[in-house]
Amino acid sequence: MADDLVDGFRRLRVVPPRPTAGIPGRRVAFAPVPSEQAVWGEELMTFLRAEVRAAARRGVISTADSEQLLARLGLVIDQALTSR
Repeated sequence: MADDLVDGFRRLRVVPPRPTAGIPGRRVAFAPVPSEQAVWGEELMTFLRAEVRAAARRGVISTADSEQLLARLGLVIDQALTSR
């Protein structure tokens, strides 16, 4: 889209794509299937996120501490899975 200045106001107008914008014969690549370790890591983080947030709601830890804990746990889990 491009904008035109009309009477002091900007108005958007549709600009058709150039014919050379696409690559002929090129297919879109699919995203790779996540590995079993990646799926396991995501499931573990989902479980930990639920438990830590529940603890914060009950007042066991503060909300700020829970967010910091989740950030650190995410880094540790990511490092553990990528080091193999």
